[in-house]
Amino acid sequence: GGVKLTSEGRALLPQFRELAAAERLLRDRVDDLKNLDAGEIRVLVFYSISLHWIPEILERFHRDYPNIRVRLISCDETIPAQDVVLACGHSARDVFELLSCRGVALERKTFAMGARIEHLQADVDRAQYGPYAGHPALGAAPYKLACHLPDGRGAFSFCMCPGGYVVAAASEPGGVVTNGMSLSRRDGTNANAALLANVFPTDLPGSDPLEGVRLQRQCEQGAFAAGGGDFAAPAQLVRDFLDDVPSTAGGDVVPTYPRGVTWGDVGACLPDYVAQTMRAAIPLMERQLHGFSRADAVLTGAETRSSSPVRVTRGADGQSVSTRGLWPCGEGAGYAGGIMSAAADGIRQADALVKRYNDDTQA
Repeated sequence: GGVKLTSEGRALLPQFRELAAAERLLRDRVDDLKNLDAGEIRVLVFYSISLHWIPEILERFHRDYPNIRVRLISCDETIPAQDVVLACGHSARDVFELLSCRGVALERKTFAMGARIEHLQADVDRAQYGPYAGHPALGAAPYKLACHLPDGRGAFSFCMCPGGYVVAAASEPGGVVTNGMSLSRRDGTNANAALLANVFPTDLPGSDPLEGVRLQRQCEQGAFAAGGGDFAAPAQLVRDFLDDVPSTAGGDVVPTYPRGVTWGDVGACLPDYVAQTMRAAIPLMERQLHGFSRADAVLTGAETRSSSPVRVTRGADGQSVSTRGLWPCGEGAGYAGGIMSAAADGIRQADALVKRYNDDTQA
């Protein structure tokens, strides 16, 4: 009697234990912060944020922590510091370029690119729940797929959004970037996920650590041009993508990208090895999720920002190998691949920084 883990569950148990331990450690650190009842917090802000959002936040903060003083610092102000924790996002290209110009050690890392793939959520529900699809207790079904190819490459789904929407996520002029989201009720008609293939450092020309950023930008600009400008996105039916022919119209799966789509060739916006890996992976993923290779499922591109193509190289002590006092941390620094792993890395770097100060005190 009782509940037993499947073999797949047993294989994932170490990862679940690691996540649980990271959450407990994070909660302990939060509890430590809650015990602070005096002092000063310095917050670096942009003028627009400080003008519109900060006043309300400060009002609530002062109500909860009346003895802690908050000092707002403009981004134009220079702050001398012995230690700086660098916890930028994975798309902080201006930061990467600044670090490169200042001679901070950077390196290439594996990242992934591809497109958003959309199916009818009802089809995903039937594939996952069988005769129980549509039961109100179950909600919209998620999925997670991965496959490895004989040539050593692989593809995987990422950031799957049940009952969700493809969203526009460009951060630069003249580029189209897709992402996905679900509203809390997850009641949209479509399911979507990123369908991604790895880009290895050896795939990139030359030796510049920022070459991956250039490839991302090239694909985003290609998607912008293929969409016809005005941030419309290129879209293609899965059937046409597999046959390597442009699409001219859609089917029953209606794209949800908010700026509109232009039917054409999504694969042309991506490196050939990425497009070919996706083509090889879709029929294999069909074996894992019935209907995944549905002819009129929709691919919308380009999905280029799933992870950072750059790592800010740090040593065993957590500091930059070239710049003492700089503590690279999280996704943008190349040491995490999602929310929980970024939080865990933040804890790891905070502990390393505390250890450094404790060692200095005892010396």
